[in-house]
Amino acid sequence: MKLFEYPIFEYPYVIITILVCLILLMGLIGLYFTMRSVRTAKGTTEKGFCGIGKIEADFEKAGEVRKNRSVVYVSLPLDGVKRLYSESKAARMYDQVKRLLFQHFCLEGDGELSLYGNENFVALVGLEDVALARRIETCFAEINEVFSGHGAVGVCRVRFGYFCTASTEVSFKTALSRAKQACSMAEDREVLSCCWDSFGGKEFERKVKIENSIQNEIDNNRFFLEYQPILDAKTGSFMGAEVLSRLNSPTEGVITPGAFLSAVNNVGLNKKFDYYIFEKNCKWIASDKEKRTKYVYTINFSRDTLCDKALAQTVIGIAERYGIDFSCIAVEILEDKSLNEAETAVMVENLSRLKEKGILILLDDFGKGYTNFSDLAEITVDIVKIDQSITQNATNQTGFVILRNIIQTAHDLQFRTLCEGIETEQHRKTVVDAGCDLVQGFYFYKPMPVTQLETLFEA
Repeated sequence: MKLFEYPIFEYPYVIITILVCLILLMGLIGLYFTMRSVRTAKGTTEKGFCGIGKIEADFEKAGEVRKNRSVVYVSLPLDGVKRLYSESKAARMYDQVKRLLFQHFCLEGDGELSLYGNENFVALVGLEDVALARRIETCFAEINEVFSGHGAVGVCRVRFGYFCTASTEVSFKTALSRAKQACSMAEDREVLSCCWDSFGGKEFERKVKIENSIQNEIDNNRFFLEYQPILDAKTGSFMGAEVLSRLNSPTEGVITPGAFLSAVNNVGLNKKFDYYIFEKNCKWIASDKEKRTKYVYTINFSRDTLCDKALAQTVIGIAERYGIDFSCIAVEILEDKSLNEAETAVMVENLSRLKEKGILILLDDFGKGYTNFSDLAEITVDIVKIDQSITQNATNQTGFVILRNIIQTAHDLQFRTLCEGIETEQHRKTVVDAGCDLVQGFYFYKPMPVTQLETLFEA
């Protein structure tokens, strides 16, 4: 008897149904092997990339056998890239940096890597501190090439903090907290990476303590002013001074800006602090106008404050309240953040209103970080303050040419120049030869109290 003589095959829909089922079955089999192949390939290229929970479990497991392990916290702030360029460029940079971190800490370091928050990472590796520091430097060299390719060197500042231990008593939570503290210390010190130690931990605790008390310190007027003289580069004549703040803490003693300015920024008190210091200086000038208004005093303002729509009105109002001649005041634009187009427009409008009153405008730290030639095109300044890294590197031929060209460009735009960081006679002679107008640095004077400053008024 033939197969197709059975009655069931006399109905076409039955045959069609069987064929469809066979096709679906073959398709499912093919899909299974395809997905298996993809998972295998993905496992090969992304082995070690995992969730933070797995890193915690593996950290604790390694601790049970006293195996050395290091937790690395990587900060990758991309807000500056987003503001200056676009979200899409920031996303492309993020993906490239992520691959490099994966390569150096997972594929080559036999470790694990996890996303932590929106833009930060946590890695677990078995390297000790010295080997880990070298790995970080190698990784960053390639990351910096990514930044350079996107024109974002100095805009995105990646930092690494790490904590190494073989102790069974240290929990993952503690290790991660210490790695994050080390990363914060690297940011404060403006270095690539920091390794946590007990000294660093105390330093971090001190920073948090200052942050928690900074509002109270301002309200209780515990800041005082010091001044660093500014001289004519050719004659050495006293022209004025930069106003510098110091905190007289009842528990910590005298604290310099390096320790408290980050606290001011972290707790969002930039505006309050800048206006407070500005008024404090105006009040000092007003107490002896005859002598003090003969010179110019430069006061630092963060770019965050300069974006305040009420800035011009506030600064002008304070000066008028104390009867201060506008010509003895200079606003120094700090190099502390990048600005988007709208923020820049507000800052430019504020500075224009101040200039109309006769207040001088200084552009601080030219050649460092965010401050560059684009600022000269957007902001009408009076004085360009050249960063000390350029000044001190000008003692060799290449550095001298760079300095001279910056000064020449500023002069072509009708701006005067001020070179800071003058610490030796060679520095002084170099900047004078390059054509600088004004100088400032320890070679001449260190920051001094007002009583010492006033002796220069008599000279």
